Amino acid sequence: MEKFPQPRLPSMADFVSRISVVCFAASYLVALACEGSRLLFRSGIRGAVMVGFAAAGVVAHTLFLGWRAANEPAVPLSSAYDWYLIAAWLLACGSLWLTIANPRTPVGLFMLPLVLGLIGAAELSSRAPFPQSPATQVWGAIHGIFNLAASVAVAFGAIAGMMWLIQAGRLSRKQAPAQGFRMPSLEKLARFTGRSATIAAWAAAAGFASGIVLNAVNRQQGLLESLPWTDPVILRMGAVVAWLVTAAVLERAACGRADGPRTAATLSLVSLGVLTISILWGLFGASRHGAPPSPVTFRAWPSSTVASASAAAIVPAAPRGAHR
Repeated sequence: MEKFPQPRLPSMADFVSRISVVCFAASYLVALACEGSRLLFRSGIRGAVMVGFAAAGVVAHTLFLGWRAANEPAVPLSSAYDWYLIAAWLLACGSLWLTIANPRTPVGLFMLPLVLGLIGAAELSSRAPFPQSPATQVWGAIHGIFNLAASVAVAFGAIAGMMWLIQAGRLSRKQAPAQGFRMPSLEKLARFTGRSATIAAWAAAAGFASGIVLNAVNRQQGLLESLPWTDPVILRMGAVVAWLVTAAVLERAACGRADGPRTAATLSLVSLGVLTISILWGLFGASRHGAPPSPVTFRAWPSSTVASASAAAIVPAAPRGAHR
């Protein structure tokens, strides 16, 4: 009697490999719609639905990043595409945790648009991983972690600052809070905004300094083309660092005044605007950041460095902004 082959059941690896950006982006979008519906009607099950979709998005997002880290031939999560997705994942995790801890505060209404914006930036950025040697792996990780911490701190500080301005405006007009939109106290929001500004300034400065060291290491090893001081990525990162340090100093100077919390909240929103402009500049501006050395540079190198650089030049990096 002829035996027919039994159908193979899909494994967990098959399931994870089919997860796409659309899966968790759609989950975050539904959770955001649930948050916005608080303005329109009351619902007893909306909170559970909202948390469920946000949690499903975080789980799918986590599995997607884990799959890329395990299956990418280069250093895991070392491209601009992955950097934006990790930043979005951190904000999504923070939004989910704060929503569960403070169910009556519309945290997702402020944080999920930033999450979706970072996912959109990831889709517009290059997926080509930066060529790395053991030395640049260390400095590249330090550079990326500090920049990531600064960006997340700016986002959290801006959200707290926006909430402070909304809450202060409502109290000055003696308005009752909208249904389902209870904000934290002004003192708590002001304290969080100030701390976020300080963390963002220190992290951005450390990220910029580690980037300078990374650039020197790349130049010494001939792995990546050394960036000139006039390169757009150095100019924009320097401008961001200068502003964040200035904002932290101004916030600290104003903390003893009556208008200090309002100043800190306003500065936090400006910082988010500066960071947004920097991200857009990085997506659409020309830069040699992360690009392999040019053929002219090869001829100028000693023979001992050509061999280490040739492997990185086999597959040219995708142009900035390219979508693969």
